[in-house]
Amino acid sequence: MSTTDKHAGPRKTAFEQRFSRYANRIVPSAIRGLATMAKAADCVSFGPGEPDSTLFPVAEIRDSLARILSKPETARAALQYGASEGDPALRDRISTYMHTKGVQCDRHNILLTNGAQQALDLVAELLVEPGATVLVQTPTYPGALQVFAAHGARMRGLEAARAGADDRPALIYAMSNFHNPTGATLSLAQRRELVALAGDLDTILVEDDPYEMLRYEGEALPPLLAVDTEARSIEDARTIYLGTFSKAVVPGFRVGWLVAPRAVVAKLALMKQSEDLQAGTLAQACLLDLFDSILDTHAGRLRDAYRIRRDTMLAALQSELGNRASWVVPQGGLFIWLNLEAHLDTHALLSRAAEVGVTYVPGSAFQPDGQGAAALRLSFSAAPLDRMQDGVRRLAKVLGDNAPGGRSGLTR
Repeated sequence: MSTTDKHAGPRKTAFEQRFSRYANRIVPSAIRGLATMAKAADCVSFGPGEPDSTLFPVAEIRDSLARILSKPETARAALQYGASEGDPALRDRISTYMHTKGVQCDRHNILLTNGAQQALDLVAELLVEPGATVLVQTPTYPGALQVFAAHGARMRGLEAARAGADDRPALIYAMSNFHNPTGATLSLAQRRELVALAGDLDTILVEDDPYEMLRYEGEALPPLLAVDTEARSIEDARTIYLGTFSKAVVPGFRVGWLVAPRAVVAKLALMKQSEDLQAGTLAQACLLDLFDSILDTHAGRLRDAYRIRRDTMLAALQSELGNRASWVVPQGGLFIWLNLEAHLDTHALLSRAAEVGVTYVPGSAFQPDGQGAAALRLSFSAAPLDRMQDGVRRLAKVLGDNAPGGRSGLTR
C-alpha cells in the first residue's frame, strides 16, 4: 500500500516505481467507476451502456451449447485451441453478413477479437506511436480515449483537421451509426466527407460500429468501409471496420470482429497471438450456430424492446426537462445526450444525483480535454421501464436545485 507524506503527497511502493510509461498512462474508466459510487438503495442507473440482461437469449444459448457438446467431434473442436484469426466458418458467415452492408470481403479480411475493445486496442498498437495525433469526433466514446491515451496519443477533435492543421494524424476514430454518446447518425454526405478527409490527410479511418443491429427507425446507410470501397478493392482501402456481438447477443461471449485489408489482418493476427492467442473457441462455435437466428429473430426482439425504452425516456425528458435541455432523437443505439444550461457542472453534480437515486455519465468523460461539463449521457438500455419516469424526475430535480438561485450551488 502506498504511504503518504503530508509534504510530498502519496509515495509510490517499490512495485509502483517500476510501472512502465504505458501502464502509467492508463486512466480509470468513468463509466465503470459508477459501480463503486455511493448511491441510494433504490437508485435508477442511466449510466453504463449495458444490454438488458433480461433480454439475453439464454434458452437459445443453452440449446446451442447442448447441440455443440452432444457430438464428440463438434465438442472436441469447440473446446480446443483455434486459429488466432478465429474460426474460419464464423469468419465466412461474417463476411456474408458484411456483403449485405455493401462491403465486399472474404474470411481473410476478418479477424475475430475479444470484443471490439480489443480490436480497437490492437489497431492502436499497430498505428499509434507515442506523441502521434489521433483525431476523434467530440464528444466520443471514453473507452477509445482510454486506449489512445495509454498509447501516448495526442487527441484532437476532427474540427482541428478541417481547420487545416498541418500534421498527419495516425488515424481518425469515428462512429457513423448511433454515436456514443450523442446518438447521432451521419448522413451519407457526411460519410463521404469523412472518407474523403482520411484520403486528404493520408491517414487511416477506424470505424467503430457496435450498435449497428439496433436501428429503430430510418434508412440503413452504408458503413464507412463500404463508402471507401465503392470504387476500389478492400485491399486498397484505408478504412478499418470494428463490429461486435456484445450488444446484439451477449457481452459475456467477448467476441468482436475487425474487417480490413488482408495485410492488416495478418499483422494484427500476429499481434493477437502475443496477447491472448485467440478469441474463445466455444463462444465462436455458439455464435456460428446461432448466427441466422440472431439476425432473423433475436435482433428484432431487441429492437422492439429498446425502441419502447427509448420512446419512454424521450417522453419523460420532454415532460421533466423539455425547457431546460436539448437532445438528438437517436435512430438506434442505447444513448441520449443532454445538452444542459451552461452554468451546470454534471461531474460535480454526480455524487449528489447518486445520493438522491439516479446516475448518469458526465459530459467531461467523453472529451479528450475534459471539457463538456454542461452535458451528460443517459443510457436507456438497462433501467427498468417502469422506473424510467421516476429516474428522469430525480435527475430533473437535481438539475433544478442547481439552477441559478437553487439551493446547493454546484455550478461552474
